[in-house]
Amino acid sequence: MDKRRTNDIGNALIMVLQLGLNVIVPIFLCMIAGGLLAKLFDVDSDGFLIGGMLIGIVAAFNGAYRSFKKYLKNQESPGQRARRLEEEAKQGQKIKND
Repeated sequence: MDKRRTNDIGNALIMVLQLGLNVIVPIFLCMIAGGLLAKLFDVDSDGFLIGGMLIGIVAAFNGAYRSFKKYLKNQESPGQRARRLEEEAKQGQKIKND
């Protein structure tokens, strides 16, 4: 198997793992914080737990968005790739003509 392809597969797996952690960890941490606040104020309602979960979901998607945005920024768009290949072909023709 090609080394570059192996690196691409590894990078994709790392990205999926990172995305999963970016989503799961904030949700659980905020739910725990909401449960601790409910115990601290001696409240039997699950409002703090649900509020913590909602804050965790917002934080999780914010972190996932930032992570994914950084990943996409490093990727070459199809238009950029086509222009790069076209320029490389032109340079190859110039070298052959000289």
